[in-house]
Amino acid sequence: MINLLKSNYLLSALTLFLLSPATQASTWFALEAVESINGITVEVDLESLRSLGEKRELMTRITFSQPQKEQDISYQSVIAELEISCNSESDFWRSIRFFLGSSAEGKQLSSANFGASGLPRSVLMILPEKIWVTLQRSACGRAATAAH
Repeated sequence: MINLLKSNYLLSALTLFLLSPATQASTWFALEAVESINGITVEVDLESLRSLGEKRELMTRITFSQPQKEQDISYQSVIAELEISCNSESDFWRSIRFFLGSSAEGKQLSSANFGASGLPRSVLMILPEKIWVTLQRSACGRAATAAH
């Protein structure tokens, strides 16, 4: 009986571990059009794309060719959860994690969760406007953005 309980516990623990977000593999898709802009590579996790009416939520992995500085940390890549608006330019950062290495490898340096209201893209100026436009077009499946 004890062996049965142990095996069920181990199976349950393993299942929870495999289902946790940290262990799930992401399907990263590189946005080729933005690679040449300032040495920035932007990838979107295709499995994270969610449609909420005229808004889209998605995870992105952003890698810079050179280390960047934000407040008191120096980083080379980030993983960010974004909210993109298809009918306006009201785009928001939902959360962001800063990494020392490229492609979000290595030590995580810092993270921030901006909650349900998010942080307007104009406050955290990590990405050039052209990249936001490309993200909006890609997430909303349009040839042009609402404002362009």
